Amino acid sequence: MKKTLMFLIVIIVSLTVLSQSYTFIFKNVQLHYITTDKTTFSVPEDFEVLWVSGVDSWELKKVYQNFPFKIVSLEDYSDKYIQKIEDNVYQVLDTREILFFNSQINKWCVTEEKYKDRIKPSLQVILKNPKNAIISMKSQGSWKVIYEMKSDGTFNKNIEINATPVGKTHLYLVSEYLNISSNNYIETTKLLSTTRMDDQASFQTVAEEAILSQTYTINLGEVELKNNLMNFSISQNKVLFYEDKNVINFSLYTNMSDFTKANIVRYIENTNYNRLGIEIPAGEIWIHEEFDKESFPIKLSYVQDTPIDGIIKINLGSSWDVQYKIQKLSDVEVKTSNSRITDFLFTIKNYGDEDRIINIIANIPNVEINDIKIDGNYRNFKNNSEKGKIDINFDLVDEVTIRLTLKTILKE
Repeated sequence: MKKTLMFLIVIIVSLTVLSQSYTFIFKNVQLHYITTDKTTFSVPEDFEVLWVSGVDSWELKKVYQNFPFKIVSLEDYSDKYIQKIEDNVYQVLDTREILFFNSQINKWCVTEEKYKDRIKPSLQVILKNPKNAIISMKSQGSWKVIYEMKSDGTFNKNIEINATPVGKTHLYLVSEYLNISSNNYIETTKLLSTTRMDDQASFQTVAEEAILSQTYTINLGEVELKNNLMNFSISQNKVLFYEDKNVINFSLYTNMSDFTKANIVRYIENTNYNRLGIEIPAGEIWIHEEFDKESFPIKLSYVQDTPIDGIIKINLGSSWDVQYKIQKLSDVEVKTSNSRITDFLFTIKNYGDEDRIINIIANIPNVEINDIKIDGNYRNFKNNSEKGKIDINFDLVDEVTIRLTLKTILKE
C-alpha cells in the first residue's frame, strides 16, 4: 500500500507541471486527478472528492436546482404503486409523477417526471486561492486482461475496462487492489501542496520510472474514456508452436477402479523465438475453434501470471478421446531401506482417430521411479522424471498399460 501511494504522489505532482488529467484504475477502484485555477469546480456525477491540494482551503457545497414541486404526505400514496429509481426517489406508476425526499427542506415532495434529473443536487468544490490546484477524486472502476487464442496460433492480449467516463485522460491500469484509508490518504496527499518540480522533462521520466518500479502497470497513454465499458487491443502475436497434452495427475493415494477422462492442458512457451515473449498477467482466455473455416471463441479458461521465458498453461477441460484408470497394486513400507514402495497399473485408452500426447505427472517429495514397464501401441516415449517429480510423456495410438513402481525415501 505504501509503495502504491508513493508512486501516486510522484505522478500527481506532475500534474502541477504538465497540467494534464491522470486516471489510475486499480482492480477495485478508479482514482482521477485534474488541475484547475478556478475557484469553483463541479464534481462529475458518480465521483467522490478525496482531497484538494494547491489551495489555502477548500470545501464541498451542494447546489440545488430550481424546479416546481409540491409538499405531500406519504399517506396520500399508500394506495398507489411506486417503483424505486434510486434512494429516496420513486416513480408513481401509471402517472408522470416522481415522489422524492427533498433534503433541502426535509419533506417528501412530488414533481413532474420531466424534472427528474434536477432532483439530486450537484456537488461543487469551493477553492480559496487556487495555485495549480489538484482535485483528487474516487469512483467505481476495475479492469481485467482477456486473451484470445486461435487454432492457427494467433494470440491476442486485450484489456476490458469498467470505469466512470472522464473524457480525455492519461490512463494507467494498476495490477493491484487499493483499499484507501482516508487518514493515510489525506496525510500523504497533503504533501502535494508543498512539492514542486522545476524540470518538466526530467520529471516525466521520473514519474514513468516510479510507476514501473513499484508494481506491474499498463500505460495506455492519453485515452478518451467516454464509456462505462471499453475494450483495448494491447498486442497480437502469432505463436509458432504449442502443444495440447492429455494430462494424468496422480498421487501415492490414487486408486481408481473406473475409467475417467484425462484433462487437456495447452502448453505455450512465452519466448521471443516462439514469437511471443510478452508480459502475461493473470486473466481470462477465450479458446477459438474453427467451424466451416470460421473461427469462433467457444471455450473460456484462465491464465496464471506468467513471466517472459516461462510456460503458459491453459486448462482446456476434459478430453473427448482419452480415458484412463489407475489401480494401486501394492503399497509396502520397507523398514530395512527406510522406504515406501508403491506399485501402480495405468490403463490408458485413446478412442479418437489421431494420436494424442499423454503426460503423466506427480509431484511427491523424495519419490523416484524404481521400475517402469509399458505395453501397447504408443510412440515417442520420454521419461523426464527426477527425484520428487514424475514426468512421463508419449504419443498414444490406441491403448497402453503401464506398470509403474515408485520408491519414496521416508527419511533422508
